[in-house]
Amino acid sequence: MSEKTYPLAGPIRKTCELFRLLAGHEVLGLAPGEIAKGLGVAPSWVSQNLPALATTGYVEQVAGTNRWRLGVQFVRIATTVATNLNAAKRQLDDISARYSVPL
Repeated sequence: MSEKTYPLAGPIRKTCELFRLLAGHEVLGLAPGEIAKGLGVAPSWVSQNLPALATTGYVEQVAGTNRWRLGVQFVRIATTVATNLNAAKRQLDDISARYSVPL
């Protein structure tokens, strides 16, 4: 059975692309021009949307600069997922170790 796909509204798609673009630039962030070029949007899109997204905590401006990076809320979600996956892996490793003992 194939998975049904749903079209995303343009603004949602661009926001998802923004998150992917900012990933890997957690320390220095990206300049607005780099973001506009990377997303293929007008600089006005960046000027309007990044400050609005900053109110959610999902992106933030790097202090003392005009650069942007993923925000605290986004990183908290990623950290929670990583922690939960690591706990699940430990459980699976424990089960695997118990079942691999020869009789």
